[in-house]
Amino acid sequence: MIDLAGALRISTDELLGVKAPKVERIHDDGEARRTWKRFQMVATLPERDQKAVIRLINSLATVSAGKRVARAG
Repeated sequence: MIDLAGALRISTDELLGVKAPKVERIHDDGEARRTWKRFQMVATLPERDQKAVIRLINSLATVSAGKRVARAG
């Protein structure tokens, strides 16, 4: 979750919907804006599907982090 928030350049509170996103952050980067819109679409899914998406994101982030560590080591 933290990695996703970092990639989107937003706080985890903004990502989870606890705080409204700062508009200027969303408009800074076209790719971040597109990703944010996709994540907002995920928020409209049933809870079970949302959890599946989060599990997938976490798995991908873990694999990606492992690859970074392997390259650095």
